[in-house]
Amino acid sequence: CLAEGPDASGKQFVRDCSCRGSSGYAHLSCIIGYAESAESDTNRVGDTPDATGQRFVRDCSCRGSSGYAHISCIIGYAESAESDTNRVGDIRNAFIACPNCKQLYQNELRQDLSKARVRFAERDYTMDNAEGVAMHATAVMNRMTLIDAEKQYDRIEGKQICTKLEHVLDFTKTDKSRSWAQIQASAHMSIATFHLRMGMRFGYAEWKDCLQSAKEHYEMAVEIYTNEKDELSVSATEKMIAIINAMLDGVERQVDPEANLNMERKKYKFYLDNLGQNHITTINAGISYAQALSDSCYTIVAERYVAKLHGISQRAHGSDHNCTVELLTCLKRFRERRVYIKSRPNETFQALRYYEESDDNNDDDQVTQKRLLVLQGPIAIPRNVATEQTFQQDCANVSFAIGTPVIFQGLIVTTTLNDKIGTVKEFDKETNKYAIYFQEENVVKKALGAEEQFLHILFDLPEEEEK
Repeated sequence: CLAEGPDASGKQFVRDCSCRGSSGYAHLSCIIGYAESAESDTNRVGDTPDATGQRFVRDCSCRGSSGYAHISCIIGYAESAESDTNRVGDIRNAFIACPNCKQLYQNELRQDLSKARVRFAERDYTMDNAEGVAMHATAVMNRMTLIDAEKQYDRIEGKQICTKLEHVLDFTKTDKSRSWAQIQASAHMSIATFHLRMGMRFGYAEWKDCLQSAKEHYEMAVEIYTNEKDELSVSATEKMIAIINAMLDGVERQVDPEANLNMERKKYKFYLDNLGQNHITTINAGISYAQALSDSCYTIVAERYVAKLHGISQRAHGSDHNCTVELLTCLKRFRERRVYIKSRPNETFQALRYYEESDDNNDDDQVTQKRLLVLQGPIAIPRNVATEQTFQQDCANVSFAIGTPVIFQGLIVTTTLNDKIGTVKEFDKETNKYAIYFQEENVVKKALGAEEQFLHILFDLPEEEEK
């Protein structure tokens, strides 16, 4: 266990409670400082420094008062775990995940720990042996995931990391002491992704060279993944190559929605089986899967998936976790119902609700109900709600956007379809009908032509029937 040896600073890790595995270890000074802060004011733990001036931090998925520690203690714990995995099991993710809740660190703490990991590798390991090269490679590749190509200092750091990874690739070509396939592929992917970000920067003079370099490294990664029979990574990387080719040719990339859906489904299932439903990586893969469902017009299934993922994230990580917040934003977007006004076909509006208005007929003294839609827009890109207007529009003047969930109502002949729900796939101008897909995941979609007057926007999805 970690208690068998001190960290790099000489401070001993201790644990004498009921924690198991690698959790619960801390410096004694950290435990005392935390206790003093909690004893003084339980509402302020994590908000103010302790008596030594060190601030308690926690940015994972721990709840209540658990999980707080000095950043120096977190770094010390991670260095000890990284140096000797035999004492704590294979937990070489101590720089990126909390040992208590097992979830990834986020925000500023994640940034600080990624830099600390690089400093640790540079301080304690040289790049003239296999262990040192592997340690440097994993540290800088983790750091590269947080590089922002829009920031000058990050761009400089990113180029330095690319140079170091090129050295890693040179070393691994000749070293036969271990299998390097995973690190080689990851290094190529890391360099390629950085160059892609650089190439996508507006106005960057060397953007074509960056894209070409990214393409070459992605292609080398594909070769390694193919040799390793990693079909999922091959598909994902080939998708990136297709994006680059389209950018270099100056054309819009043609996407096969069903092929993309199949890939995202496999990726989500892989993480679900290997990491579990609560893991951040699994949830992020689930978001991508839901977007692919939506792109293939499985919008009802997609919305339900995102709602399910939001519930999982809220229970596992809390309401204020980045993942939960992102899912809530995503869910709101999936619940938007977009429409067009027929006289303004180039503008998009959000339908908010239906509104019934009395329509007096003075000839026969009858009063009928006229159905209107309350709209908000037009919607600009990027969207600015403050500039949008809210108004009413006759339903006869509104057309549905592709992917809109609808419900059948008012059918006289085929009454069995009343209250059935589906998704708008396309509009046939010749027949003046919408192609509606009755859909369920992994079930062949059935298309049906429907007239506009029998379709109503489904603002709230009904509860899914238990299978």
